[in-house]
Amino acid sequence: MRRNLTLWMGLGAALAALALASCSAPEDDRPELQGLRRSMDAAVTRELARAPEKDPVKPMERQTPAVFEELKDRRTQLDATGPQIVAAGQAVDLGIDLYGQAYPETTLSLQDAIRLAVKNNLGVQGARLQQGVTQAELVAAQAAFDAALVASTQMNLQDQPTQNFAPVAGISLPSDFSNQFKQWTLTSGIQTATVTGGTFNVGMSSTYSKLYPENLYSNNPAWINALQVGLTQPLLRGFGTDVNMAQIRLARNNDRRSLQQLRAQLMQLCRDVEQGYWALVMARQRVATTQWLVRAGVEVRDVLAKRRAFDTTQAQYADAVAKVEDRKSQLIRAQRDVTAAVDRLKVMLNDPSLPVGDETMIVPADFMVDQPLKYSLREAIATAMEQSPTVTQALLGVDDAGIRQVVADNGRLPDLNLNAQMQFNGLEGDYGQSWQELGEAGFVNYLVGLNFNQPIGNRAGEANYRRARLQRSQAVLAYRGAVQTAIFQVKDALRSVEAQYRLIEQTRAYRLAQAENLRALLVEEQTIATLTPEFLALKFQRQQELANAQVQEMLSLVEYSGAIAQLWHAMGTGLQMNRVELDVANPPEPGA
Repeated sequence: MRRNLTLWMGLGAALAALALASCSAPEDDRPELQGLRRSMDAAVTRELARAPEKDPVKPMERQTPAVFEELKDRRTQLDATGPQIVAAGQAVDLGIDLYGQAYPETTLSLQDAIRLAVKNNLGVQGARLQQGVTQAELVAAQAAFDAALVASTQMNLQDQPTQNFAPVAGISLPSDFSNQFKQWTLTSGIQTATVTGGTFNVGMSSTYSKLYPENLYSNNPAWINALQVGLTQPLLRGFGTDVNMAQIRLARNNDRRSLQQLRAQLMQLCRDVEQGYWALVMARQRVATTQWLVRAGVEVRDVLAKRRAFDTTQAQYADAVAKVEDRKSQLIRAQRDVTAAVDRLKVMLNDPSLPVGDETMIVPADFMVDQPLKYSLREAIATAMEQSPTVTQALLGVDDAGIRQVVADNGRLPDLNLNAQMQFNGLEGDYGQSWQELGEAGFVNYLVGLNFNQPIGNRAGEANYRRARLQRSQAVLAYRGAVQTAIFQVKDALRSVEAQYRLIEQTRAYRLAQAENLRALLVEEQTIATLTPEFLALKFQRQQELANAQVQEMLSLVEYSGAIAQLWHAMGTGLQMNRVELDVANPPEPGA
C-alpha cells in the first residue's frame, strides 16, 4: 500500500508541476508599470509646475475690426465685388486633361476621403501587416512555455566477442562464446519549460530485451518498463518569472509599440488627407481668382487699346498687355496646382475607383468652418499624455529597459542548478506483468544533484548590468523628451489655431477694405470725363490687391481648418475626431 501511495504521490507532484509550468501571472500586474505611471505623472507635473491649477474650457475670442462697422451699409455690394468664393461642389475651368479631353469630375466629401484613405492607403496597409507580424512574434515568445510531446524508438542487436571464463556449477561454455543480445526500446513523454526557469518532464519507456545464451538469464526474454519524473531548476541565475517571462514581456511591448505606430500612421494620414483636401479647395480658389484677374485685366487692356490714338503711349499699352499675359501665366500655374493637389490626394486615398493614372478631377463637397474652438490647455496636455502614440512608445521604451535591467541584474548571480529525478521500474517476462510490477513501486530510483559555476571576477555580468542601467537612464531621458515634445506640439498647435481664427476676421476686413478701395475707384471712373493711362494702371493695381486680399481670406480659413487637424494629431485624438475605429485583436495570454 505504501509503495502504491509513493507512486501516486509522485504522479500527483508531476501533474501539479506540469500545471504550474503551463500557467503564468498576468503580464501587466507588475509593480514596475505602476512606477512608470507615477513617473509619467511626475514628468507632466514638472512641465506644468507654473501653470494655473484651474484652466476651464473656454471658446476662442477675436475682436471685430472697425472696418466692419464703417462698411456695414455696403457689405452686400462689397462682397459681390471682385473674385467670388468657389462654393462647395462648384465646377472650375481647368482646361484640357492629358488625354486631350475635358476633365471628368467627381464630388467627394472630407469624411469620405478620410474613410477611403484609412481603408486603402498603402502605408497603412503595411503598418497593419507589421502589427500582425509583432502579434505572431508575441505568440512565438509565449510558445516557449508550451508542453512538448517527445517520443523515440531504437533497436539494438549486439554480437560482441568476450573473454571466456571457467565453468561454474557444472556449466560449460563453448569456446566461441560471445556477448549477444537484442533490445527494442520505445520512449515517450511530455516536457515543458517552467516560468521559474526550469525544465520539467514526465516520460515512460518500454524495452524488450533478449540475452544470449538464453539459459544463463532468468526472465529472458523480458519487458523492462519505467516511468520517469524529472526537474531541472536554476536556483540563482535564471530563476524567477521576471527573468523567464522577459522575452514575452518584451514581445508584448513590441506588439503594443507596433499598435501605437499604426495609430500614429493613421492619425498622420487623417491629418494629411484633411490638409490635402483643404489645399485642393485653396488651389481651386486660386484658379477662380486668377480667372477673374484675367477677365478684369483684359477689360482694362481693351480700353487702353482704344485710346492708343488719343493719349495712350506705346509703353503704357505694352505695360497693360504684359500685365494681362502675366495673369494668364499665373492662371496656368494655378490650374497646374489643382491637378497636382488632386493627384496627391489620390495617392493618399489609393481608391480603386480613383486611380492615380485617371484624369478625373476631385471636386470638394465640403467647405472650411469659421466657428470658435473651445479648449483648455491643461486638458489638451493631459489628453496628449494619455493618447499620444509618441509618449506611449517612449513609455514602452522605459519599460523595455527596465525589463532588461532586471535580467542583467539576475545575470550577475552564480549558476546554481538543481537536478532531481525519480524513476519507477518494472521487469517481467510478460508485458502486462511488467507494468503491474511498476505499479507496485517496488523498484524506485532517486537522483538529486547540484551544479555550481561562478566566473572569477564576474566582469561580464557586472558590465552587462552597468550597460542595462545606463540604457534605462537613456530611456527615461527619451521619455522626458517625448513628454516635452508632445506638450510643445499641443501648445504650438493651439497657438496656430488661435492665430488663424483671429486671422480669418482680420483678412476678411482686409478684403472688405480692398473691395471698398476698388469700388471707390470704379465710382470715380464713372464720374471723370477722361480715363488717363495712370488711372487705368491704378485700376490694375487695385484689382491685384483685391485678389490678393481674397486669397488671404481663403488661406486663413484653410489654415484654420488645417491647424485644428494638427491639434487633434498633437493631442492623439485624430482617430476619434474623424470617427475612425481601430479594431485589432490581441493574442491570448500565455497559458490561456
